[in-house]
Amino acid sequence: MKKDSFHVDMSGRIYEERTIGIAIVGTETKINYGCALKGNLVKLVKKKLFKKNIYEDSAKLYGICISLLVKEVVNNINLLIICNDEDFDVVKQVLSKLIKPHFEIISISEFRQRLGRNIGSLADNYANIYRKKALKPKRWSKGKELHVIEITFKIIKKYWEELGKK
Repeated sequence: MKKDSFHVDMSGRIYEERTIGIAIVGTETKINYGCALKGNLVKLVKKKLFKKNIYEDSAKLYGICISLLVKEVVNNINLLIICNDEDFDVVKQVLSKLIKPHFEIISISEFRQRLGRNIGSLADNYANIYRKKALKPKRWSKGKELHVIEITFKIIKKYWEELGKK
């Protein structure tokens, strides 16, 4: 399989404590992976793990989720385009520590500057679909093919502690 540019986007906001969906989509191949974090899981993570300020910790959580999705397609990525849903610099640092990327990571703003036009994220619709369907396995077979990555509190905690050590 040839290398591709991948878009990452999030549907919803972490501070709202509602279900959020995160998706990664290839621009040419349209390969997609995603996850959903239930509102209760987000509340638990905030209560147990958030220490500094909410913006940095939210970006850290977003970065952990992205790293889990990227692991599925890490060998096929030549450019990772991340939407500015959370603080991009923190997300980039988290990804650098967790997956040690051999590809370029840029924000959607920088991508728009390179193209010279205002383009939306390809992963936007997918993130919304994952938010609505990922927690309901019976609905996975309907509509677009979904590749759901399950993310639990234990997984988040493991990566959070790993980031604390580095």
